[in-house]
Amino acid sequence: MTEIKLFTKNDCGKCDFVKERMPKGLEVEYYNVDTADGLAEGAFYEVLDKGFPVLVVDESIVAEDGSPVLKKLQELAGHK
Repeated sequence: MTEIKLFTKNDCGKCDFVKERMPKGLEVEYYNVDTADGLAEGAFYEVLDKGFPVLVVDESIVAEDGSPVLKKLQELAGHK
Protein backbone atom coordinates (compact mmCIF):
# COMPACT_ATOMS: atom_id res chain seq x y z
CA MET A 1 0.00 0.00 0.00
CA THR A 2 1.16 3.51 -0.79
CA GLU A 3 2.30 5.52 2.23
CA ILE A 4 1.27 9.19 1.96
CA LYS A 5 2.49 11.91 4.33
CA LEU A 6 1.49 15.56 4.15
CA PHE A 7 3.71 18.08 5.93
CA THR A 8 2.12 21.39 6.86
CA LYS A 9 2.74 24.28 9.24
CA ASN A 10 0.72 26.84 11.15
CA ASP A 11 -0.50 30.00 9.40
CA CYS A 12 0.02 28.48 5.96
CA GLY A 13 -2.70 29.44 3.49
CA LYS A 14 -1.54 26.92 0.90
CA CYS A 15 -1.59 24.18 3.55
CA ASP A 16 -5.17 25.06 4.47
CA PHE A 17 -6.12 25.17 0.78
CA VAL A 18 -4.87 21.61 0.23
CA LYS A 19 -6.37 20.21 3.44
CA GLU A 20 -9.79 21.69 2.61
CA ARG A 21 -9.74 20.08 -0.85
CA MET A 22 -8.27 16.72 0.13
CA PRO A 23 -9.62 14.00 -2.20
CA LYS A 24 -11.76 11.42 -0.45
CA GLY A 25 -10.55 7.86 -0.14
CA LEU A 26 -6.89 8.57 0.60
CA GLU A 27 -5.19 7.52 3.81
CA VAL A 28 -2.91 10.43 4.62
CA GLU A 29 -0.69 10.93 7.66
CA TYR A 30 -0.53 14.63 8.59
CA TYR A 31 2.52 16.23 10.19
CA ASN A 32 2.62 19.82 11.40
CA VAL A 33 6.28 20.90 11.48
CA ASP A 34 5.42 23.49 14.13
CA THR A 35 5.07 20.62 16.63
CA ALA A 36 7.92 18.55 18.08
CA ASP A 37 6.75 15.31 16.43
CA GLY A 38 6.14 17.00 13.09
CA LEU A 39 9.50 18.74 13.23
CA ALA A 40 11.31 15.46 13.89
CA GLU A 41 9.49 13.69 11.05
CA GLY A 42 10.07 16.67 8.76
CA ALA A 43 13.78 16.68 9.52
CA PHE A 44 13.97 12.96 8.74
CA TYR A 45 12.40 13.51 5.31
CA GLU A 46 14.36 16.75 4.74
CA VAL A 47 11.26 18.85 4.04
CA LEU A 48 12.01 21.77 6.36
CA ASP A 49 13.59 23.94 3.64
CA LYS A 50 10.84 23.27 1.08
CA GLY A 51 7.76 25.31 0.14
CA PHE A 52 4.82 24.12 2.23
CA PRO A 53 2.81 21.99 2.10
CA VAL A 54 5.10 19.09 1.17
CA LEU A 55 3.85 15.71 -0.01
CA VAL A 56 5.89 12.58 0.64
CA VAL A 57 4.84 9.32 -1.03
CA ASP A 58 6.63 6.08 -0.20
CA GLU A 59 9.47 8.03 1.45
CA SER A 60 10.13 10.38 -1.49
CA ILE A 61 9.18 14.04 -1.83
CA VAL A 62 6.85 14.15 -4.83
CA ALA A 63 5.36 17.66 -4.64
CA GLU A 64 5.51 20.90 -2.69
CA ASP A 65 3.89 24.32 -2.51
CA GLY A 66 0.10 24.19 -2.86
CA SER A 67 -1.42 23.39 -6.26
CA PRO A 68 1.22 20.79 -7.27
CA VAL A 69 0.50 18.95 -4.00
CA LEU A 70 -3.24 18.99 -4.60
CA LYS A 71 -2.79 17.80 -8.19
CA LYS A 72 -0.63 14.87 -7.07
CA LEU A 73 -3.14 13.93 -4.34
CA GLN A 74 -5.91 13.94 -6.95
CA GLU A 75 -3.81 11.65 -9.17
CA LEU A 76 -3.22 9.28 -6.26
CA ALA A 77 -6.96 9.22 -5.57
CA GLY A 78 -7.65 8.36 -9.22
CA HIS A 79 -9.08 11.76 -10.17
CA LYS A 80 -7.95 13.55 -13.31
